[in-house]
Amino acid sequence: MPKHTQTQERESVRPAPGRSERAERQPRNRRLPAHERQDQILDAALLVFSERGFGAARMDDIAERAGMSKGGLYAHFKSKEAIFEAVLQRMLMPDLLFSEQVAGSARAGAAPGDSSLAQTIDEFLDRAYGRLQDDRFVRTLHLLIAEGPRARDALKPWNTLHAELLSKQQAAITQAVAGGLLRDSALTDMVQLIHAPVLLAAILRFLQDAEAAGATLAKLRAAHRRLLLELLPPEVGAGSS
Repeated sequence: MPKHTQTQERESVRPAPGRSERAERQPRNRRLPAHERQDQILDAALLVFSERGFGAARMDDIAERAGMSKGGLYAHFKSKEAIFEAVLQRMLMPDLLFSEQVAGSARAGAAPGDSSLAQTIDEFLDRAYGRLQDDRFVRTLHLLIAEGPRARDALKPWNTLHAELLSKQQAAITQAVAGGLLRDSALTDMVQLIHAPVLLAAILRFLQDAEAAGATLAKLRAAHRRLLLELLPPEVGAGSS
């Protein structure tokens, strides 16, 4: 009876890949539309950056996790820094729709106190708190906090774009205040305060278990809505003479 070689013996006892290992690595050679492939790359990069940190992560690691060749990865992104920027932009950019809707109402000459403001606020909150149900949003925020001090150069493009978008949003809110559609308040002086409770909600969701986080987020959303409805609508009689 022939004897097994040591190599054959090692192969015979090697465990099959676990379910999580198979699931985390995408199959190779599957053709996808460009936007789906890029989303797949960003999902893979988010995991790699979270596990290894930005500094230690390599393009090879991201390509392997995405189930593609390194050359294929470079066809979509020219560098690790470009991928890092895209990961942040996908999840952590200001919601401009709220300010655009309010500014649009101002340009259209809507009356101060128009009930559509409450609807606009509700739609904004639906989008903001809806994102908290996406684990990628919370992971990306955690990545930003954890890697920010160590990857300042890589963060510069995202910081620049983020600041530009906030500036546009502030200009739209200021226009709405001038048109009498919003109250001149601390919230309209600094547009970041309109978004701040969502950041708190994201941190709480990360720190708490699912059941506790669900109850906390529901209360926080209700308080956020009350805050916006109390401090954004113009005061009764404002603008009248």
